[in-house]
Amino acid sequence: MNTRLLASPWVKTQKTKETEEAVELLKDDVWKEASVLFAAEREVKLKANKSAPKGMQRYLNDVIVKKFTSSGWIGEAGYFFKGKTWIRVTFRHQMSLGSDILDAIKVCKKEGMEQAVILAANKKTLDLISPNDANAIVSFEKLEREIIGLNGALDIPLLYGELTPVSSASNDINNELRKARPRDISIPQK
Repeated sequence: MNTRLLASPWVKTQKTKETEEAVELLKDDVWKEASVLFAAEREVKLKANKSAPKGMQRYLNDVIVKKFTSSGWIGEAGYFFKGKTWIRVTFRHQMSLGSDILDAIKVCKKEGMEQAVILAANKKTLDLISPNDANAIVSFEKLEREIIGLNGALDIPLLYGELTPVSSASNDINNELRKARPRDISIPQK
């Protein structure tokens, strides 16, 4: 995934070498790998007349964890650190945004991290990742509004960033990602 990084308005900081490494790890076919995994599982489930996955967050998270941990980062579930750099890659519900920022404060103030980074996909990308839940997930736009609103309240070395797809899978898979994936409809049983 492509990563556009911005510095919080209260801080003048340069990217650490670990932050630069994280940006490269996210660029390295993360979108393509997650798309292929999602489409393959979806096709198998649909052919078996089973409930198929609607969103691909799980597949993105799995690929990101694999890439980061195989490169020496410590962490899981979208939280990683290496050296004195802490990274949060979020595809979670928007209600978690405050806890992500609080975690960034804690790792900087209590753990001595020299840089904290929070990354989120933009709204257009979230519409592809999870069409049913895109409005409820932390988007880059929501993250940016919150960071700007905290100007004057924080002093931690916080960068934030926008994630967008950079690599693509086959045309078939890309077309599948753009198809409507409506929610399953549950009919109560009497």
